[in-house]
Amino acid sequence: MSKKQKQNAPQKHSPSKSKTPSVPLTEKYPWAESAIVGVTILALFFIRRNFIGIGMERDEGSYSMLGNWLISGAKPYVDFYEMKPPGLFIVYGLLVKIFGYDAVSLQSGFCYVYALILVFSYLFFRNFIGKKSAMALLPVYGLLLMNLNMSGFTIQAEFLVLLFVMAGLYLFSLGRMKNNLFLLLGGGILLGFSVMIKQAGIFYCLFAGIWLLFDWWKERNHKQSIVRMLCFGAGGIISVACVFIWLQMLGVIKDALFWFVEFPGKYYLSNQSFSAGMNLLKRFSGDIISQQPLFFVLAGIGLAIGWLLKISKEEKIIFYSFFILSFLTIVPGFRFMSHYWILFAPGIAIAIAFAYQFIFQVVGKNSALRNAIALLFFIIPVSVVVGKSDYYLSPNFDKILHGVYGSNPFPEAKIVGDFLNKNMKQGDNIFIAGSEPELYLYTHTMGVSRHNFIGFLNIKSPYAKQWQEEAIKDVEAKKPRYFIFVNHPLSWMMAPDGEATFFKWTQSYMPANYKVVYVADQYSPGDVTNYVEGNQAATYQIKGNQFILVWERITK
Repeated sequence: MSKKQKQNAPQKHSPSKSKTPSVPLTEKYPWAESAIVGVTILALFFIRRNFIGIGMERDEGSYSMLGNWLISGAKPYVDFYEMKPPGLFIVYGLLVKIFGYDAVSLQSGFCYVYALILVFSYLFFRNFIGKKSAMALLPVYGLLLMNLNMSGFTIQAEFLVLLFVMAGLYLFSLGRMKNNLFLLLGGGILLGFSVMIKQAGIFYCLFAGIWLLFDWWKERNHKQSIVRMLCFGAGGIISVACVFIWLQMLGVIKDALFWFVEFPGKYYLSNQSFSAGMNLLKRFSGDIISQQPLFFVLAGIGLAIGWLLKISKEEKIIFYSFFILSFLTIVPGFRFMSHYWILFAPGIAIAIAFAYQFIFQVVGKNSALRNAIALLFFIIPVSVVVGKSDYYLSPNFDKILHGVYGSNPFPEAKIVGDFLNKNMKQGDNIFIAGSEPELYLYTHTMGVSRHNFIGFLNIKSPYAKQWQEEAIKDVEAKKPRYFIFVNHPLSWMMAPDGEATFFKWTQSYMPANYKVVYVADQYSPGDVTNYVEGNQAATYQIKGNQFILVWERITK
């Protein structure tokens, strides 16, 4: 065969060895997603359990006690009160009913609340930003909710608000995708109830409403959109209406509106200036960011480049709306307190998801780079835990409490509670002069007066003198065995020119009817505390400006 014939002859080809496109693990093995998510949540759950046994701060103790008051048959806003909606008492009452009126038991219960938040958050994020981003985001989000300076180790009410918010958003997003009106109704019910725990939940309700409006604008299906909005809105109305019907049946509507609408509006929220609020925002944001700087760098990058994502303009607007409305949950009252930021965590997480999605976009279908990125998403949260192992894995409770709350006597109160439990008999009761209601929880008591949070008595208002006199009458009539006096300005919150009737009364009533049996002297607040009991306590000379005295009633 000539050379020319060889060139024109049909060529024999060896079997093609074309590469099979790589299939993501979670698509190749359907169970892999559940396994990865389950292991992640389980690991975070056990990290969260490391905080069981830590001392509680005021709000935790107060809310737990009020929940116990409710399930004991007391009327909200009459027999006890708080400047919060009634859902707060209901959810804490339910937790007390399930786990018991005990600090450690409730902290254990909140680990399950935390795990449920992660489950519903993942399910919502999966619908909102996609499976890949949701899986990558989950460990970061879980650690964000444990941020030291967000009070992520506590049993604060914001966690319960967030549970209802994320469960509601999941049902809402699923109902929207499937056009299922019952799911939209359920989402509305859960989101509506979040507002009945703390009012800040309203911003997530607004987000859901904005999302439905965008659907209306995009689809131009007026009938379907109206029906969707009516179902979702009806859910929120049903939830709120049920709570108010319950209050009406108890006959406490007027008292309820006074305590969670009128009183805070006139005498609490209105007394914070904008400039003071900005100073608090700067302080708390700095503390929170310093604990997990890498997360906030990613969030900042995500916010900056989010508009470059290859998604529709409408989706971008929805994502940014979620972030903004999430941020607004910490704004009312311009206090920006550390635990308020728990409700901002989903918004921060979505900003981080912007950065993650941009990375996915740049990497494209390059399998080697995708594997490297998957490894990076694993390394980021692990490095945070390892870098802060003294917090996440082997926490020093006293160091944490004084590091976050300064000289507030929260570790000391727990030790005082241990002393009281060792000496109290069944039927004994206590009264706390100062706002440290966590001591009621430690001693499994509920106080002798509806005025269990002394700070409310010292807010400048026309009611201060009346309430202080009422508290005095309650104590004198019921004669608690132990009278705990807390000498700390933040426990009393007394205004310089405020009503001092109650404080002056303690100075004469205690020495005349009680004897000192225990002293917790914060000799160097946050560093050194002297504990003295028995006969030595009666003669002990206080060295610090902040201290707790336990007085026992003199038998006459």
